[in-house]
Amino acid sequence: MSKIKGPSTFVSEAYQLGDEAGTVDFYKKWADDYDHQMLDELEYVAPTGIARLLCAHLPNKEAEIFDVGCGTGLTCRFLADNGYNALDGIDLSPDMVRVARALGIYRDLIVGDVNQPIQRPSASYDGVISSGTFTHGHVGPEPLDNIFRLLRTGGVLACTVHRDLWESRGFKQKFEMLVSSGTARCLELKTDRYYDTDNIEGWFCVYQKVT
Repeated sequence: MSKIKGPSTFVSEAYQLGDEAGTVDFYKKWADDYDHQMLDELEYVAPTGIARLLCAHLPNKEAEIFDVGCGTGLTCRFLADNGYNALDGIDLSPDMVRVARALGIYRDLIVGDVNQPIQRPSASYDGVISSGTFTHGHVGPEPLDNIFRLLRTGGVLACTVHRDLWESRGFKQKFEMLVSSGTARCLELKTDRYYDTDNIEGWFCVYQKVT
């Protein structure tokens, strides 16, 4: 009989992912227990933290919001609880999307790879949110151009980026490029916790589309 893996083991393995097939298989095994392990056992606070920032910079409850790497819906659960109801999302894992769909808070959910062109018209959303997607073994800064394409002028992106990757993977440089080109402006940028501990694991980023 195989030993049940603890949450810290799953997080460590998640950081080692790389290929699409391996990622889909990994989250198939974790999807149904993900919320319990991440929220109850690890006290994962990043989704709520980044959602609070989006609410602060996008107070219109009628805003249409796209959740990139939606997982089981932890981030949009907070948004829905605070009156936002035009919520769409995308995730690579069919099983994570299945769990998110069961919440009944999303208007539309799709299974897809955010490293590929997202099948949505340009200027479709007032906000884009992402928590835990720009991290080890997952997604780099390359999709940011496509993400900003989805935003309407004045729209807001709120996302977390793992601290270890901020400069080494080029996130800092990419955001600086988006600002210098006139595509975006920075509304808020700070380091904060991913878990309810004293450790600072990530950058919490809020950028607004200018053109």
